[in-house]
Amino acid sequence: MTGEITAAIKGSLRKSAQEVLEHTDELQKKLDNLVIEENNLKRKLTNDEIDDFFKHLEEVAERRKIVDGGLRGSKVLSTKQKEEILEYSKKYFDESENIEEKIQFAAAESTNDTGYMASFDITYINTDIMPGQLDTANSRLSWKAAIAHELEGHRRASLFNKTVNFPELSIEMNNLLEEIQASVRSSKYGQDLSEIERYDLMQDAIERFKNHKDIISESKYKNLTFEQLIAKLWI
Repeated sequence: MTGEITAAIKGSLRKSAQEVLEHTDELQKKLDNLVIEENNLKRKLTNDEIDDFFKHLEEVAERRKIVDGGLRGSKVLSTKQKEEILEYSKKYFDESENIEEKIQFAAAESTNDTGYMASFDITYINTDIMPGQLDTANSRLSWKAAIAHELEGHRRASLFNKTVNFPELSIEMNNLLEEIQASVRSSKYGQDLSEIERYDLMQDAIERFKNHKDIISESKYKNLTFEQLIAKLWI
């Protein structure tokens, strides 16, 4: 019985920590203004102390990073971030569509990647919608660029029956071409993106082309340049 009680307490603490991490903006403001008393002196928390507090919360929440090595973001999305994502996403939908049904956010413990699910016409958003820490175009993509990649790239292609699916190509090659197509399309047609965001999306497509020569070399497109390859796609 003691073990069951301990497990229940841990589960409750984990859930509470996960809920708190969804409101990091509000919590950050409170911590910034918090005054503590130490050795009869009043002071504010240092940045290191605040960082340690959030790290401890994340440990209690037992969040699992969905991407290793810092490729994309791994921090729980705040309420404000979710609201901004929903507001921006509206640009890719008709007014008659229910945005809260079309855009669904992952639970705090989820390890599923952000992605468009064509079978349900739903875009699943997880922490990796945010940029990472690596020096690659994919890691640099802002959350707006990532949304554009999913909605202007994958979703729009699906709705117009233009998802890459050449029967003579392997699954890996079709998937690679679909990702390249999505990045190029979102670079060109994404809504309200900065020049840097458009550049990063195009670079993402180019890097995918360069980094997956092993897949391309086994297809009939092995001798094509990047420009020749994207000419085969719905751009």
